[in-house]
Amino acid sequence: MKKLTAALCVVLLMICVFVPGAAAAGPALGATRAYCIIDADTGLVLAQQNMNEELHPASITKVMTLGLACEKAQGNWDDIKLTVTHEDVYSLAGTDSSHIALREGEEVPLTDALYATQMASANDGANLLAEYVGEGTIADGVAKMNARVEELGLAHTHFANPHGISDEDHYTSCYDMAQILRWALEQPGFEQVFTRNEMYTMQPTNIQPVTRYFSQQDKMRIGSSRYHISSILGSKLGYTNTARYSYACLAEQNGVRLICVTMQSELSTDKYNDMRTLLDYAFSTFTGYTDLPAQGITAPLSVAGGGGSLGTVTVSDPGVRLLLANGLTADDVEVTLELPESYVLGSDPEVYAVYTVHGGEKQESTSVRVDAEISGLPELLENSTGQELEAAKAVKPQSHAFWLLGISLGSTAAAALVTFLVVRFITWRKKRRRTRTEQGQTRRGK
Repeated sequence: MKKLTAALCVVLLMICVFVPGAAAAGPALGATRAYCIIDADTGLVLAQQNMNEELHPASITKVMTLGLACEKAQGNWDDIKLTVTHEDVYSLAGTDSSHIALREGEEVPLTDALYATQMASANDGANLLAEYVGEGTIADGVAKMNARVEELGLAHTHFANPHGISDEDHYTSCYDMAQILRWALEQPGFEQVFTRNEMYTMQPTNIQPVTRYFSQQDKMRIGSSRYHISSILGSKLGYTNTARYSYACLAEQNGVRLICVTMQSELSTDKYNDMRTLLDYAFSTFTGYTDLPAQGITAPLSVAGGGGSLGTVTVSDPGVRLLLANGLTADDVEVTLELPESYVLGSDPEVYAVYTVHGGEKQESTSVRVDAEISGLPELLENSTGQELEAAKAVKPQSHAFWLLGISLGSTAAAALVTFLVVRFITWRKKRRRTRTEQGQTRRGK
């Protein structure tokens, strides 16, 4: 009986494993623990392996640090200088980490700090940027990093520092990091820093008379290297003993832009070889975008404002341009609407069209959200102008209420005046009595 039960379990397991469509899309990597490939334009997941597993990121952490610094500066770098603090330098003591030998009190242009952090993977540069972002301490900057993680809706990331030195409370996933890189690429100047191949020169500062030179360290972006991949535009490398090798890159070929993240590759050569495998697969599988016109899917949405309901508007799918695997068509994409219970005027309307790709073995079956279209709002607002809402009527004082309120206020004022006069009279009586007493004492003294 036990043998029969065991045999049935094996059969059931085989059925679960080999059921059609259950196999994950994309290459299976053995020397790299996890990866995620997404479309850089929409964030749609194209292929993955363990993409939500929480792992140590090492220096690809700096993608978030750099992104926040670029967001704050808004491209105005020239006149910003950062002063190196004691914490920037000495918090790294004993870590044997990469740095550019910043000194306490050194004044560093923001541009230099950005390129040092990206190209030299300088941990002291990352500390300096964190203080700039947080407008205080490194911890303030890290708090901003985690706040942005929450705003991006990422569930598998928490940062304990701005540079990536391994810590039990410092982790992310390949999916989360891919989305962080996609967000960072939207910030002014980030792509310029992230994709620079030419050597960068940092001029002497107020403290250090030396000139420092930074060059990017990724062999896949060095033309003379046997690991060179021409489609990789920009990248960030990471390594610690705990994290092993991590890698995040932006790649483009024939107009298709991809973001690819790998984590926990055992050897440096594994990182390079596996990235080539992933990009070769991706660019041969996803060769062009598919335009999906609006499907005419609509839904009503209640609009609230001024303490009551203003009416309803119509929400519809806007159409989208998706990167679909060769062999997939618009028929393999399902669209639905994702709406809140109501839309409150003055807030961002969180209304989305959700496009779900049923990719089977050709593409990862997943969804992407895009902003839905709202129609009828201008007309609704115009029709509501000058109208009194029921909610407002419920709290509006009637005429007799104003009369009662006037009596109440008048009575209160009269009572206050009487009290004031009584107090003044009593005070006057006391003063007069005191004066008479003093005069009598003076006469007796004479």
